[in-house]
Amino acid sequence: MPLTSEFAPLVTDPLPAPPANTSSAAAPIALFLYRRPRHTLRCLQSLARNPEFLDSPLYLFCDGPKDAVDAAAVEEVRRMAHALPHPGKVIIESTTNRGLADSVIAGVTRVVQEHGRVIVVEDDLVLAPSFLAFMNQSLRHYRDNPLVMQVSGHMYPVDTGSTSDAVFMPMASSWGWATWDRAWRRFDPDMRDFQMLVEQSALRRQFDIDGAFPYFSILKRQRAGKADSWFIRWYLSLFMHGGMTLYPRQSLVRNEGFDGTGVHCGVGGSPYDATDALPDRPLTRLPDTDHVDAHALARVRTFLAAQNTFWQRARRRLRTLSAPRPS
Repeated sequence: MPLTSEFAPLVTDPLPAPPANTSSAAAPIALFLYRRPRHTLRCLQSLARNPEFLDSPLYLFCDGPKDAVDAAAVEEVRRMAHALPHPGKVIIESTTNRGLADSVIAGVTRVVQEHGRVIVVEDDLVLAPSFLAFMNQSLRHYRDNPLVMQVSGHMYPVDTGSTSDAVFMPMASSWGWATWDRAWRRFDPDMRDFQMLVEQSALRRQFDIDGAFPYFSILKRQRAGKADSWFIRWYLSLFMHGGMTLYPRQSLVRNEGFDGTGVHCGVGGSPYDATDALPDRPLTRLPDTDHVDAHALARVRTFLAAQNTFWQRARRRLRTLSAPRPS
């Protein structure tokens, strides 16, 4: 589905072509940056440890400052982007503050229209050395399968019990992911299917992974203008089209934004990340069948339900309220 007029002005300008010395076999990377130099450095260092990094077209989307307080940090991040020794980089600097949601929607749309696929990374992510290999292999393998709408680099800290290195699940992912133009065309930022969930309780429960996580509550906040999330709208689009996301058996991503610097993250560390180190070995054994792994989904459902208990939510809220805010 094409973007509506609300978002069309964000994606009309053609992207500059990356330098010719990048490989057309490697999927382009869209990296979204804002005002966190330390996180940006760690993210770039982890990307550089991926052998495919220098062969990948790299689009760095730098959002503009909200106010004068943010300006110095934003400028430092942009200096880092310009200093990055990458032969295929293109830097897109916004003169205004679009916010993460509009930045991701516009950036992903522009890249998939140009290249047919994209790998999406945000500045607070640290990536395993095999992250890009997994993304590129999966993008090639499932390129023409309409049921597969997304590839995730993140996995919840559960044992999937699978003999494959990846499993299919029916929910979207926001921490290091990839998609194709054919899937992104189904993205509806205006949430036209929202009312269907309002009217059908069984569908709402399914959307919430059998009540394990309050995705519909987040969707309602988005609808009411109390949240600004590209992810919940993308998940609704994937869900309503019966799509699936391929998740690695072991997470290839760690989110370091739970330190008070992230716009949508709390503090105290992410409860959705494993505590052990990111894997070094490549994950190459992709599933032969294209259906949801019920065993893996059941374990993720149990994990999410445990994280979403009253006391867990209360403790996270208290940590957020008591944390010092970034200057």
